[in-house]
Amino acid sequence: MRARRERAMLKRLRELDRLDRKHGLGAYPQRGYLPDDARRPAPYQDGEPVPGSRGGRGRRRGGGSLVAAILALTVTLGVVAWSPDAATSEVRSLIGLGPEPLGRPPFLEDTNGPYAFMKTQPGRDDQPVTWSPCRKIRVAINPDGAPNNYEDLVRTAADHITDQSGLQFDFVGETDERPDDDGTAGGSGDGGRDPEDWPPVLVAWATADEVPRLGGDVAGLGGATSIRIRPNFEQYVTGSVVLDRATYDNLGRGYFGSREAQAIIDHEFGHLVGLNHVSDRGELMAAENTGRSGWGPGDKKGLALLGSGKCR
Repeated sequence: MRARRERAMLKRLRELDRLDRKHGLGAYPQRGYLPDDARRPAPYQDGEPVPGSRGGRGRRRGGGSLVAAILALTVTLGVVAWSPDAATSEVRSLIGLGPEPLGRPPFLEDTNGPYAFMKTQPGRDDQPVTWSPCRKIRVAINPDGAPNNYEDLVRTAADHITDQSGLQFDFVGETDERPDDDGTAGGSGDGGRDPEDWPPVLVAWATADEVPRLGGDVAGLGGATSIRIRPNFEQYVTGSVVLDRATYDNLGRGYFGSREAQAIIDHEFGHLVGLNHVSDRGELMAAENTGRSGWGPGDKKGLALLGSGKCR
């Protein structure tokens, strides 16, 4: 752990040095402390400490150099804090100047319920891939073939996710986009590292003829697309929830039908934000419908973890 902290600190210092050079900041050594041509504001090179001068003369000037270094660091942090340059975003996050989560998951007592994640970070099976809690998850709905109360169903599902994870949703309107034949969101979906370049989450109702994976007893499909932000870090940027049209036609308007209709879409929204199936029939994320209509203890713990991801 100590070695990791040292590597992280060296990485931060190198990035601050790079910003010094870019913006013309930093304190240069005084004459006599280093040769005039040694104009290196960075105290580190390639991650290794650069040896300095020793002796009385260097010590006498140490106080002034320390003040200059503190002043330079203060100015640099000011540039990082106020600069809109995307190159400084990683440093802002590292030094605690990044955006704050839009919501927080509730405090949960220890639970014994099981949960599983759709995807984990590369090389870290205990760390789930998540959405950024500092951005709203944009959602567009295709109402073609949807039940009359489709908007209430979708918004309620989003509210149920928010209650347990803190993740926020932004409904951007209706769309005529249709899911691909495998149930994922259609369209180009060409985006870079900025989630705003990706299309919103698609919520739609379809038949097994259009989406073969809806065949048999499958009532819905849900999932998300992640991108690689750094070598060992991924984040979700878009996704889809596709509901079986025949299932919703058969549920009708009775109390039990409405409750089951909500439970199905809640389950698929669980997949959307990163929850996978579990075998425990006491959880809403059980692979088979058991009549449960609300989150189980394991579901709640998993959602709280998925809402505690890194901001970006």
